[in-house]
Order: sequence, then structure tokens, then C-alpha cells
Amino acid sequence: MKRTTSYPINIFLALIVLTSLNSCLTSKNLAYFNNIARDSISQIQPQNLQTSINKNDILQINISVLDETTTHLLNAPTAVSTGGSSGSLNGYLVDESGIVQLPLLGSIKAEGLTKFDLASKIASELLKRKIAKEPIVNVRILNYKVTVLGEVTHPGVIPVPNEHITLPEALASAGDLTAFGKRDNVLLIRESNGQRIYKRFSLNQSQIFDPELYNLQNQDIIYVQPNAARAGSSDRATQLIPIAFSAVSLLLVIYLQLIK
Repeated sequence: MKRTTSYPINIFLALIVLTSLNSCLTSKNLAYFNNIARDSISQIQPQNLQTSINKNDILQINISVLDETTTHLLNAPTAVSTGGSSGSLNGYLVDESGIVQLPLLGSIKAEGLTKFDLASKIASELLKRKIAKEPIVNVRILNYKVTVLGEVTHPGVIPVPNEHITLPEALASAGDLTAFGKRDNVLLIRESNGQRIYKRFSLNQSQIFDPELYNLQNQDIIYVQPNAARAGSSDRATQLIPIAFSAVSLLLVIYLQLIK
């Protein structure tokens, strides 16, 4: 009888050990920045926050000159449909050729330039064509946005009205990754100067603080791939598994006590 009792006890202890190991592995996989040593200091790299203008950007271009009539003509409102919930924005669309059409100036190449480069170019054209003296030009990107897809709590498009957002901020705005998100294989898709760039990275590592990843650009897409557990699991099932295991463990303990 003693031998019979020890056998289920060994099984029970083995189950507890396996469950503990699984919990440790899961916790390690879910944690961010695993490779950062405790109380460490790292040097902040210089970061270029000037985003290049791309096709389909909607630009707000404000031009101020000494002559009030010319100022009014140069800032004639133009509504551009966005196809989203906002309906339309008053701005200038960068077309498929990378061109914006401006009053009195006509076609101006914008793609590949920063906002400051474009503002300087417009001011130079106004002076060159003797349209205005001492022009002041300001450029903003009205439809600045990033998109977060995949295994996050709230996937979707995130508007960025201040034209600057970091990778951690974007993930936080999307409600963070779910338990099924593959943290070691996240994909960043970026369009720049007519090219589409794909960059894979791990949230378990500190590489996300690299400037090219940390500071997101307009129209960036972040895709969080599902892990292997997603195929045969759901959120509710994951919640029920520990409860079921606890119930089985309790019944096993009661059984062992009864057969002694």
C-alpha cells in the first residue's frame, strides 16, 4: 500500500515542477529588454527626427508675405479626401509623382524632402519668380500616422498630430502585446524615397532603442506575429487552464489523503 501511495505522489510532484518551469519560461518570453543589466547606463545616440515627405502625404503649407492679397492667394484652401473617419483635410496632396500643386507656383517636387527643406524650396521659388519678398513658409504633415497590426490589444491606425511617436508609445497606444504576441520577431514596414523597407527586431532585447527603430516615421506599419500558442488557444482557454489544473491538483491531494 505504501508503494501504491508513493507513485501518485511522485507524479503530482513532477507536474508541479513542470508547471513551475513552464511559468518561468513564459515569464521570460513575455518580458521586455531582457538583455539590459540591472542599474546600467547606456549612451543616447544622436537622433535625426526629420521625417522625409512621401507620396500620399497631405501637407499644410502656410505662406506669409508682406502683401496681404498675395498671402491670401498663396494660402487658398484645398480640401483633400482622406478616406477615413475624418472625411477630408485642408491641405495639399503629394501625388504619385511626388509633386504638390501650389497656387501661383504650380508643380513643386516634395517627395524625399524634409518639411524644412520643402519650406526653404518654396521660399526660394517665391523670391526667384519675384512673387513675394521676405516670405515665411511653414510646412506640416496633416495625415501623420502609424499602423499597429497583429497580436496587440487594440490593432489599428494611430494618428500622430504632433508628428513624432516612438515605438514604445505606439505599442502602448495599441494596448500593448497580447500574451500570444511573438515578442522576439516583430516586423517594421517603412516606406522611404520610393522604397519599402522591412526590419525585424526583438522586444526582448534593447535594440528597439536604436534610432531607426525607436523613432517611428509617418506611415510606418508594425506587425506583431502570433506565437505558436495562438493556434490552439484563446484568451478564455488560457484563463481556464490554471483553474482546471488547481482543481485537479486539489482532488489528487484529497484522494491521496483518503487512501492512506
